[in-house]
Amino acid sequence: MISKETETYAVVINSTPLQKGHYKIELGDAEGKIYDLTVHEESVLDYRLVVGKELDKETFIALQNSMDYQLAYSYAIGILSHRMYTEKEIRRKLYERKTASNITCDVVAKLIEIDVLNDLSYARIYIENQIEMGKKSRSKIISDLHTKGISANIIDDLMNLFDKESESALIVEEIERLYQRYSVAGLSDFEVGHKVVQALGRKGFDFYEVQRQYAFFIEDLNVDGGKSCII
Repeated sequence: MISKETETYAVVINSTPLQKGHYKIELGDAEGKIYDLTVHEESVLDYRLVVGKELDKETFIALQNSMDYQLAYSYAIGILSHRMYTEKEIRRKLYERKTASNITCDVVAKLIEIDVLNDLSYARIYIENQIEMGKKSRSKIISDLHTKGISANIIDDLMNLFDKESESALIVEEIERLYQRYSVAGLSDFEVGHKVVQALGRKGFDFYEVQRQYAFFIEDLNVDGGKSCII
């Protein structure tokens, strides 16, 4: 039992090597409470965690923070190895794991420093992928990026990749695809047009630009102008 009259807060009572450079450290305090900490070998060396090593309260807390940081950092690196995340998404992931805010800030700062967490790169790749897939409008992409925590400055700088001409071309492609789908369903021309416009509206495309491009599309098909009413 550790004497309460000393400055010693806890003592290392056992050290067991684990896999991947980690150790299980058992500590006992003055109240007889046992703490099991899984720490990296770097912490074992930094704190000299050999059996019998005495720790004051400040060192004990620092050791716990080091362990929490290592666990949070390893988790973040793990999920980032599978796909990209924004800073906001990583912070939310760590919050859901009940990671302390100071640990989260330290982990995020380290991830940014080593450039595995980069909102600018994320936004650029996201925009390029969405343009290539051709499924989302300019406004929907902007909305998605805002939701993901990308700053307005980054969005404004990158959205020149998706100009109005590109979006108009995408609208035409979507009109052709949707028209083929709905025109074989036994619907009237009015119903087909209504469904096409509504479908593109749900994707965030500008309503008036959709109507304009649909009118051109119908004209090219030599459909009677009266049948192209889609409002």
